Amino acid sequence: MPRVKMTCWLLSIVLTMVSLTGCSSPFSESFNAAGSKLSSDRMNELREQYPLSTGVPATINMREVSFNEIMAFGDGVVEAEVVKVLPSFRVELRTEPGTPERKMADKDRANGMTPYQPEFISYGVKVHEVVTGDDVAEDTFLFYNADFAGVEPELKPGMKIIAVVKKGTAEEQLGGYSFTRYGTYYIVDGDYVLAAYEGESEELRDFTEQTNGIQLDAFMDKIKNLPQG
Repeated sequence: MPRVKMTCWLLSIVLTMVSLTGCSSPFSESFNAAGSKLSSDRMNELREQYPLSTGVPATINMREVSFNEIMAFGDGVVEAEVVKVLPSFRVELRTEPGTPERKMADKDRANGMTPYQPEFISYGVKVHEVVTGDDVAEDTFLFYNADFAGVEPELKPGMKIIAVVKKGTAEEQLGGYSFTRYGTYYIVDGDYVLAAYEGESEELRDFTEQTNGIQLDAFMDKIKNLPQG
């Protein structure tokens, strides 16, 4: 049973732009009258391919985190395309004397158990743009704790996202970045965004109502003005 409480992370997405000039194409009905935001019907259709992340692992105690908090905690925001699903990897926790991790490991050994080594789900991505923060290598990887499988976004090759990212710190994570549903948007229909998580709190609901289905450039402008760590 997992004993480490993890703080979750980030991601958003970009997709293809559609001309809304005076032609009577049926696809134009996917957009609002101003042509600047996806219609509710279109967003509902897209959920078949880009489902909402919901739920909480039964064994983990966690609270909902706002996009602003993720931005303040993260190292930056990237626009990236998923290239491939990478093999999962495990991390050996640092267990210096006196740390909670050491005490936990000692207790496990005393009970004849192997000390907890968290496993991480990982995706190879190509970064197209660093929206905020320090430079990020064009080819890198994103990851999250496997305890959150089925809760965090399940990414697939070809998907494009906007995501708040945090540099990995364990040896096995170096060169990669953690992300979470709280800071992730899919890029859909060319240049519109769709939240991976819509939230339950008033703050999160308000933010996703303002941003769900808007154009990518408008979303980027909004997050560039949010507080950053």
